[in-house]
Amino acid sequence: MYPFIRLGLTLFNSRRLPPMDPLDLHVSQHRCWPVDCDIFMEMNNGRILTLYEMGRFQASVRMGLWPLLKKNRWGLTVAGTSIRYRRRITPLERYETRTKIATWDERFVYIEQGMYKTNGECASHVLFRTAVVEKGRAVPTGRLMEALGITQERPTPAPWVQNWIDAEATRVWPPELNP
Repeated sequence: MYPFIRLGLTLFNSRRLPPMDPLDLHVSQHRCWPVDCDIFMEMNNGRILTLYEMGRFQASVRMGLWPLLKKNRWGLTVAGTSIRYRRRITPLERYETRTKIATWDERFVYIEQGMYKTNGECASHVLFRTAVVEKGRAVPTGRLMEALGITQERPTPAPWVQNWIDAEATRVWPPELNP
């Protein structure tokens, strides 16, 4: 089940945090609750993706995107994900989520996130291809960046990020599943 109460509390508490530049790193503190765990008593891989969403939503409030979504009747969507899991997060363990815009192109914003244990180890790391949508279509990122007040050039993506973007451009869609 989607953690709507946790989302509500996250958004409510985000309003008390200082504003941030959209290109800055956002760091948020969290705890792994028993409902986040699977039968092996570690944070479930599906829940990890949901909890990354909390960090992105919190960053969007701090960077001023949230009021733009409401004003323009925009929505948020995820259009692709690449994730690595490396360390377990167990019940009641504290961790932090780090969120940063990696780059963007004409259509998508690429967001990099990591979950870090209190000892500094990275437990998981993900790259999201995201878009702001209006009437079911992606809002051009030029329009989005202008609305956010971003005047800087887009960040140069790390080589692995650019490799993933390039590889995704070659992926056949819809997929051809062969029996």
